[in-house]
Amino acid sequence: MRLDEFIGKTAARVVSLSDANVLLVTKRPNSSLFDLTLFKEDAGHIKKIKYSVNVSKLPAGSIAQMRAVIIEAINKGIVKSGENVFCVADKSLGEQFEGLFLLFKIDDEFLNVSEKKIEKEAKQNVFETLLNIAREIGKEGREGRKIGAGFILGDSKNVMKKSTQLILNPFSSAKYNIMQAGLKETIKEFAQLDGFFIIDEDGTIRTAGRYLSVDTNGISMPGLGARHLSAAAITRETDAVAVVVSESGGIVRVFKGGKMVKEESP
Repeated sequence: MRLDEFIGKTAARVVSLSDANVLLVTKRPNSSLFDLTLFKEDAGHIKKIKYSVNVSKLPAGSIAQMRAVIIEAINKGIVKSGENVFCVADKSLGEQFEGLFLLFKIDDEFLNVSEKKIEKEAKQNVFETLLNIAREIGKEGREGRKIGAGFILGDSKNVMKKSTQLILNPFSSAKYNIMQAGLKETIKEFAQLDGFFIIDEDGTIRTAGRYLSVDTNGISMPGLGARHLSAAAITRETDAVAVVVSESGGIVRVFKGGKMVKEESP
């Protein structure tokens, strides 16, 4: 039996024995296109849905690719809130494995950070890249110590109007983008400065060391400091998304519309 036939039959069996849909994922060589087959139970029968999605500029082998693929499926209405999706992927993703199995719950977290929620502020691949940088800062710190950091993504024109520069802008001499290879360590280095990074929706860094001049009245987040309150407030007053790393515990939090929509520990 061929491997793809075996995977297909096994996927169908998983669907029949559980409450999870099964998503078979393969990546086209030298392309950002993913081919997907969804096995879904419908009125006692296994329904097979085939489609393709384009997920560009994400690191090869990254779990971010799988998350982005699921988000595309949410946006297309193929999978819905409350469903479980059992992902099956092969070595085309770029890691040193023959197969990969991941189970995702389509919960509020997925829905809140899907492209439906942030498409006006940032392309999904830029958001995922920024989120991964924040995760690394939360987990690793800098020079052996924990550090806090803040990033404002999207609607940068309005964000700049509601903020002031604390230091000389370290990114004023050239156009830098968070998607650039090799820039991640520079971002981590400047994350030690007070203030926020302001980033355009395409990933271009406008500035770092920016102080947010926003009214935090009405923002209630017990136990969180001024950085988090300011981040929430700026997303209430603009169409931006904020990502904050807590200095004390390395926890990464995402804010949108004045509310925290995501929280994860390192």
